[in-house]
Amino acid sequence: MHRILGIVGSPRPGGNTEFLMDRLLAAAQTEGAETRLFTLAGKKIAPCIDCRGCLDHQPYCTQSDDMQPLYDHMLWADAIVFGTPVYMGTITAQLKAVFDRARPLWLMDNALSRKAAAALSVGDGRWGGQELAIQNIHSAALNHGMIIVGGASLPYGSWEVCGVAGEPAAVAADSDAIRAAEGLARRLADITIDFG
Repeated sequence: MHRILGIVGSPRPGGNTEFLMDRLLAAAQTEGAETRLFTLAGKKIAPCIDCRGCLDHQPYCTQSDDMQPLYDHMLWADAIVFGTPVYMGTITAQLKAVFDRARPLWLMDNALSRKAAAALSVGDGRWGGQELAIQNIHSAALNHGMIIVGGASLPYGSWEVCGVAGEPAAVAADSDAIRAAEGLARRLADITIDFG
């Protein structure tokens, strides 16, 4: 992978999820990847209203908000890493809106199906719902036909990137999560998906 997009689904700017994503993207750059970061904090991305306008209004959604520039970033990327804090045992509403509003890309010859997807999550405890949130990201990415990439354990580190942070900036002390994020970055930089 040469182009990696990190989407941070937290409504908080500069939070724990963004910190972990920054570490992942920095590690990917070290491996030679080009990276971009898109944070949902402060952005207005409305939920899908099932107006079906995307069926006729190509290439993107009829709603005009901060999702519009994200379409171009998603098309640019070879791999997209979706990051979320755990909200009520799953992903944030902001990140769910991104998956729902990406329907126009699905209608564009399933454009995301030629891309890799990976996930990271931060919760309020070691078993704070991070893996369930990651499974929800994987499920949404699979609906878009994306190819799921995990850390694959050794030599890249942990299988999943599950951070622990009960207060602001606490994930910086979670060496396991940082190591897993950097390992996932190396895996994303190493993996090649050839669709011919």
